Amino acid sequence: MRYVDVQITRETKPISEKGFGLPLIIGTTGDKPYKVYREIEDVATDYIETTKEYKMASRMFGQEPRPQEIAMFSFDYDSVSDGPTALVAAMNELVKKHKDFYYLTCVEQGDEEITALADWASTSDRIYGATTPNIALAETLKGQYDNLFIEVHDQPEFYVAEGLIATCAPREIGSFTWTFKNVKGVPAVGYDNSEINAIEAANASTYIEEAGILMNSHGVVTSGEYIDIIQATHFLKARMAESVFRLLALKEKVPYTDAGIALVVAEIEGVLNQAFKMGIVADEVGIPLFSITPPRRKDIPKNTIAKRILPDLRWRCVVAGAIENVEIRGVLSL
Repeated sequence: MRYVDVQITRETKPISEKGFGLPLIIGTTGDKPYKVYREIEDVATDYIETTKEYKMASRMFGQEPRPQEIAMFSFDYDSVSDGPTALVAAMNELVKKHKDFYYLTCVEQGDEEITALADWASTSDRIYGATTPNIALAETLKGQYDNLFIEVHDQPEFYVAEGLIATCAPREIGSFTWTFKNVKGVPAVGYDNSEINAIEAANASTYIEEAGILMNSHGVVTSGEYIDIIQATHFLKARMAESVFRLLALKEKVPYTDAGIALVVAEIEGVLNQAFKMGIVADEVGIPLFSITPPRRKDIPKNTIAKRILPDLRWRCVVAGAIENVEIRGVLSL
C-alpha cells in the first residue's frame, strides 16, 4: 500500500516439547525396529499373540483410558549369556535416534534386569515401571530410585505395572494420583495383610480388592516419593527449559537489563501458572502458591554479565499433593 507499510515478522517456528504420554515396551524376542502402534491389531502384525511383547501390549491397550500410541522395539536377548548389560546397551543405542517416550517397560523382569534398567532410567527424566513376584527385590531397592516404581504381584504375567502406566499415561500430569487406580484384566493378589503391609513398607505397591473395588494400593517410587510428585518435577523442568529457550531463540535479542530479565521471569511464571491450572501447584483462595525471585542486573558480577549468563533465578512453589488417607474420629453420646 502506498502510504502504509505493514510488515509482519512470524515468530511461530515450533520448538519441540517433551511428551509425557508415550510408553515404550522393550522386547527381547528377535530384532525388530522401533515402531509406534495405535491398536493391538497393529502389534499382531509384528509380534505373534503368544509372545510376551504382544501380551504386554494387549494389557496396555486394554485399559480405559489408554494411550493413543505405544512404542515398541525388540532385540535378541538371552538372560544367561547376555546379562542385563545388554539391555542397557540396547537402550543407549535406541535413544540416539528415539527419545520421545516417557514411560519405560520391559518384558524381561528378573531382579537383575529390573535393577539395571532402574539404573539406566535414573539418568533421564523418565518413569520406569516393573512387575515382580519378589517382595525381597522391593526391599533391596527401597530408597534408591526416583524413577522406578515396582508392583509386586503373585501373578506377574498379568503385567499390572504396565497396565497402570497405560491407564495413567493419557491423564494430565497433576490431575491424578497413582493410588486407587483400576487396571482392567488384572486380578487382586492373594497376599494377606501382613504381606501387603510389607510391600508398601518397602516403597512398592500391589494390586488389592478393597470394599469390592480392585485397585493399585500405593502410588510411590522406590525412593518413597509419590509418582505424581516425580512427574510434576519432570514436567516443570522440561517446560521451563523449553519456554526460556523459545524466548532466547525466537527473539532477536533478550537484553541483559532488568527488563530483559523480566522477560525470562515471565516465561517461568507462565509455566508455573500452567502447572497451577493442571493441579500441580497449590492455591490459597484461588491464588497459586508460588514465588519467583530474580536477580537485579546491578547485583550480578560484571564477569558473569560478560559471559551472558543469567544466574540465580530462583522460584519456589507449594505442591498441591493429594489426600490418600483419612483419619476420622467421632463421639456418640446421649
